[in-house]
Amino acid sequence: MNKVSDFNAKTWDHWSQEDFVWTVPCSAEQFSKAKERDIELILTPLKKAPLWWFEGLGKRVLGLASGGGQQGPELTAHGYEVTILDMSNRQLLADRMVAQREGYSINLVKADMTGIFPFTDDSFDFIVHPVSNCYVEDIEHVWREAYRVLCPGGALISGWTNPIMYMVDDEALFSNDVPLEIKHPLPYNSYHEEQKGLEITTEGGYQFSHTLDTQIGGQLRAGFLLKDFYEDNEEDNRLSKYCSLYAATLAVKPG
Repeated sequence: MNKVSDFNAKTWDHWSQEDFVWTVPCSAEQFSKAKERDIELILTPLKKAPLWWFEGLGKRVLGLASGGGQQGPELTAHGYEVTILDMSNRQLLADRMVAQREGYSINLVKADMTGIFPFTDDSFDFIVHPVSNCYVEDIEHVWREAYRVLCPGGALISGWTNPIMYMVDDEALFSNDVPLEIKHPLPYNSYHEEQKGLEITTEGGYQFSHTLDTQIGGQLRAGFLLKDFYEDNEEDNRLSKYCSLYAATLAVKPG
């Protein structure tokens, strides 16, 4: 892994130790209930992906940057053959812990999505990619690799962050004690900000905002056809009263 990815892996390990919301694995009770109801997949903070997004898709699924024992167990509970790719050891351990506890098999791959995905062409029927590409500088590479490892007719289900959140200091999003002021031009790049004196810590890691051109246009240029889209928000985020802060897309590889 490169410097940025290596540090972000440590960041997610740190968040896992602190029980950050996206690192808490599902409980035995939650897994049992999941097997008795329709699939409820969370890509963004609040909304569930529509059920029809999964209609007609095969059973081989890649959870891309999806460790933590949340999406993996949910998909497994509904009969999918799940592979999880993540760069955080602790996030992968969470999925392993749930799998061992519930007695199912899951393929766990420690890898960095900024590189070539360690899978052959046409390996998966669909990809689940919850909000995480804000930790990757070149997301068009991610879209191209996702397209490559999907079979024809497969789907990419991805969540991502509205870049507007990067225009203000992170502390201002959740604290009334910090002025909610526009401070940063877009696209935001914390690696470049580090060169100007910003201290990067495991409280936030290296993060990157992305334009709609690279989020949506990048998927189209990779070869995907955009089939559906929804917006979402976040509780307690001060910007949420002004606009939606997250989005999710359903993109299909023709075939």
